[in-house]
Amino acid sequence: MDVKADDARLRPDPSATAMVERPVTDSQGQLFSDGSPTYADTDKIPAYRAAGPVRSGPARSLRILVVLVALVVVAAGATLGLVKAGVIDKSGTGSPKATSTPPHHAAAAPPKAPLVTQVSTGAGKATYRVDKGAYVVTVTTTTGRSWVSIGAAGKSPSFEGVLNPNSSQKQFLLGPSQVDVGAGGTKVTVTSGKLTSTLTPVSAPFSYQFLIKS
Repeated sequence: MDVKADDARLRPDPSATAMVERPVTDSQGQLFSDGSPTYADTDKIPAYRAAGPVRSGPARSLRILVVLVALVVVAAGATLGLVKAGVIDKSGTGSPKATSTPPHHAAAAPPKAPLVTQVSTGAGKATYRVDKGAYVVTVTTTTGRSWVSIGAAGKSPSFEGVLNPNSSQKQFLLGPSQVDVGAGGTKVTVTSGKLTSTLTPVSAPFSYQFLIKS
């Protein structure tokens, strides 16, 4: 009787549909105690810490070194160009000095000789030398009338007559000539190109003789 009772207690209950053995877990719900932790379904999500940013110290240092080398190469090239251009004195004696150019003085134009040069003078007459072979003689009166004679020397006058006040007479002459005026205040002007000389008789009547410069 006792043996049957023990057998009956050891046999499974035929009315039970399934039997599940519950494994033993620790306080964290871990199923196994080996190196690979597993967790039971405890409706709790384990905390996860994201990995920190990967440090790129060596790569960054390499980039900085490459930039510095490039700057040194550019600076060396610019310095070489300035030396070749002469901007920088490679001899070490200092900055190149600007070459001083001696001032160029324009040659002084020789003084122009007067158109007429006095040769001699006397009572009521004067002789002048004309620098040009062709010239114009203009006789101008002021407030009074004046008798005037203009012409080549030794020939009949080209003009001979009385000039009214504030009037003038002009004659073109070649070679030696003679001009006579009969009243004071009359002016005789000799012109050749851009050269002009004006003569005023010191008395009246007065005679001018013009010679050609040889």
